[in-house]
Amino acid sequence: MDFKLNLAQKRQSNEERFKKIVPVKHGLTVLTTVLFVAGENAGAGILALPYTLNGTGWLGVPLMIMICIDATISATLIGKCWIILEERWPEYRVQCRNPYPEIGKMAFGKKMGSLVTWLVQIASIGSAVVMLLVCSQLVSDLIDRSHTLSYGVWIVLIAVVICPLMWLGTPVEFWGAAALALGTSTIAVILLLIDMVKDLKALETSPQVSAPTATSISLAFGTFMFAYGGTAPFPTYQNDMKEKDKWPQAVIMGFIILFVLFTPFAIIGYLAYGSSVSNNIIHSVRPGLKRDIVTILMAGHLFFAFLLMINPSVQDIENKIKAQRTFNWKRVAVRITMLLVCVFIGESIPRFGKVMDLLGGSIMTCLAYIFPPSFFIALSSKTSPLWPDRRISFWARCYYYKIILMGIIGGICATTSAIYAIVSPDAFVSPCYIDFDCTYESRSSLTIGTNLSSNIFNISSPLTIINQ
Repeated sequence: MDFKLNLAQKRQSNEERFKKIVPVKHGLTVLTTVLFVAGENAGAGILALPYTLNGTGWLGVPLMIMICIDATISATLIGKCWIILEERWPEYRVQCRNPYPEIGKMAFGKKMGSLVTWLVQIASIGSAVVMLLVCSQLVSDLIDRSHTLSYGVWIVLIAVVICPLMWLGTPVEFWGAAALALGTSTIAVILLLIDMVKDLKALETSPQVSAPTATSISLAFGTFMFAYGGTAPFPTYQNDMKEKDKWPQAVIMGFIILFVLFTPFAIIGYLAYGSSVSNNIIHSVRPGLKRDIVTILMAGHLFFAFLLMINPSVQDIENKIKAQRTFNWKRVAVRITMLLVCVFIGESIPRFGKVMDLLGGSIMTCLAYIFPPSFFIALSSKTSPLWPDRRISFWARCYYYKIILMGIIGGICATTSAIYAIVSPDAFVSPCYIDFDCTYESRSSLTIGTNLSSNIFNISSPLTIINQ
């Protein structure tokens, strides 16, 4: 009896200590966290959704809804995993720079933690590179339409502008970037919707649509998954919240915003243009001032989304070299170095889309769909008399396994299609530091389009206008 009483007292003491330590004094509110969740994901990949829906027909609508629901649940689960860590191990009750790898380590051991570290690094750097490339291309087309400066020069110029903003520390210090990322993409979507509705009303007959095939449906499956798959930086955002247990609220609100933006956009674009829709919906609407404004807004989104995506990577490196959280020379050195790495990769592979297909098909599927439910199930299965009970109902467990299975299927489809694309003869071009007249399109024709790779690392789903 005394033993049970003592055990109950220890558990109560543990829970009381948890409540006192966890809150972050100057952290993100639920509203600002919503901006990060939605702003990171509401990227240029939305421009490929009407084209993707044309490949599936109306079957794509319930498929897109299902993937949105699964992505929302996965995002809430990764947040619950961190709460479990704080409940059980006091050392996690302070802000952590590499929360996702720590979750993996406590769920499946040190090897899993190391694997997650590498995947997060590759995902963050890879997506940041694509954003840098696409932003450079958009700015180049707007400002330098005669292409006086080469594409490689524009990559460097955009990086120089981004550099000072990278010195901001954690998401708490640059929540404005998340607001601007969401705001610019939302306005762009509204402007495009207005033009698409006008074109739809002007139709005398319904446009022809493509007949769905197994290939087009599998590619669309991967595209929809990556459009909602910006989970990799989420634990970092949660770690900077004032009240981390309110993470599910922020996730649900953020994904509702994404659903409201994505679904009508895809459907109206599909109805208005049918099989004639461009891979980049911007090129299906009439040219003019409004289209230029949309291009500017999407370039702005990618500029600010770059800061959101690269942050988990630099924070993890700063944690490993024990850099202080205040502004200091180590932070500046790390972040300039990371920016130079992104520039070098971009200059080396200016048409980065096919490599992104391969990396994203495997990496982002793991981080966004397979790992969150797997880690939550593993952590909930571990027990101790001092820990709060974490039991999963039978039906919830079945649904989590369904998410894992769908993630595996989607990852295999995306990776397989990427491998086929990579082995094609025109997969790569010369680096910009060898070919000083390098471009983002092929030499034979100007191909501005998007396929599966437009959604590979986004999270923000950066539109790979870089020729595939």
